Amino acid sequence: MQIIEVYPTRRRDVRDFLNLPFTIYRDIPQWVPPLMPGERARFRPDYPFYRHSEAAFYLVRDDAGQAVGRIAVLEHRPHNEYRNKRDALLYLYEAIDSDEVAGLLFEAAEGWARARGLNRLVGPKGFMTGDGLGLLVEGFEHRPAMGIPYNPPYYVRQWEEIGGMVKEVDYLSALAQRENYVYPERIRRIAEKVRQRRGFTVPVFRSKAELKAYAAQIKDAYNRAFVSVWAYTPIPDEELDALVDRLLLIADPPLMKLIFKGDEIVGFQFCYPDVSAAIQRIRGRLWPFGWIALLIEKRRTRWLNINGNAVLPKYQGTGANAVLYDEMFKTLMENTQYEYADLVQVQEDNYRMLSDLEALIGLNVYKRHRVYKKELEEL
Repeated sequence: MQIIEVYPTRRRDVRDFLNLPFTIYRDIPQWVPPLMPGERARFRPDYPFYRHSEAAFYLVRDDAGQAVGRIAVLEHRPHNEYRNKRDALLYLYEAIDSDEVAGLLFEAAEGWARARGLNRLVGPKGFMTGDGLGLLVEGFEHRPAMGIPYNPPYYVRQWEEIGGMVKEVDYLSALAQRENYVYPERIRRIAEKVRQRRGFTVPVFRSKAELKAYAAQIKDAYNRAFVSVWAYTPIPDEELDALVDRLLLIADPPLMKLIFKGDEIVGFQFCYPDVSAAIQRIRGRLWPFGWIALLIEKRRTRWLNINGNAVLPKYQGTGANAVLYDEMFKTLMENTQYEYADLVQVQEDNYRMLSDLEALIGLNVYKRHRVYKKELEEL
């Protein structure tokens, strides 16, 4: 076995790094490939992450020269500055079921971290807000929501036993199903009273142009809404622009909900048609006809992804959460195209949301992702 650092100028190494998951998952029907333009962008010097941070990519080859493992290790300076930490973030981990391969990858990541004076490994956590978070530890039989990681079960053993990683925080995904579900009329009445009493409004957007007019306010609300979650890091303007562009790219405007009080956004719900089946068919490649497949799937999918529910701290406790849940269930119940909703990655200690979901839908948690950590002792 040989481990090498992958540099953007070495095309064969970059190609093998990007293509390795297609080998790892070739017999795993649940896996959804990433969209390849976004994967390649991380090797470009103009990628927004590199304006403030650094990363290294490692690839393991076997004796025949075939790629069998990979990892990215990041010094994400905004993450560290906000937390007053010296973390190295691990991301893009893939490996065959081999202790030797896993050991080489974690050893390389530790060496890179130590060389920069970093004293803790944390991950999986990515380059930018919106990148997939955590290692799947429960729910391997289910296809992931768009952009959410999937991995074989043996990765858990590799991270814990070979990498020496321990739990930092878990994220839970819940399933809501329209069939046989009766939306509590009580919640609808409460939400209506809150709307009237507090002056909350939820406009219906008919086009992406209408949504885009609120892009600046969406960015501000997004940056203020998640200050209490584990993964939060203040998002630089250029990364917020990229995040909002990505949101709008896959958005179906009537499904995107913004709660207003006057002209101020007080909460939001980002909901998308799940086009994972089409991404599987096109193998993550948008050119030349991938976009057509995605548009067709958008019209026929039976799945919704709800990924981004929040009420701004200033308005928590005002009943705005009732309005948010009312909108969520109206989205599911009144759109007959959809049968299922995946409520994506709720932090395990977000007790208020989990309690509300338990009361409303019985909280069918069916996937769990885990972020790990490892303290690096001084040599």
